[in-house]
Amino acid sequence: MTALSTDIAAKSAEPGKTARPCAPSRFILSLLGSALMFSSFALWLVPGSSGLPELSLIKLGLSVFMLIGGLCCIASTRPQPS
Repeated sequence: MTALSTDIAAKSAEPGKTARPCAPSRFILSLLGSALMFSSFALWLVPGSSGLPELSLIKLGLSVFMLIGGLCCIASTRPQPS
């Protein structure tokens, strides 16, 4: 078998312009980020959770993960400072 390699010319970015998702992607990422952040706090408001320390630790880890994920989604929609 032979391997072929092709050189693809990369487009150079214009100075002063930053990469940013298009409008529908920004809307979806903002919506997803807001939902993740809201659900990370709402996870603690749901009744019926037993007081087991193992479950509380899992719930804490899940809520921190969702909070960081939501912040990342929202932060990716903002323009980068130049």
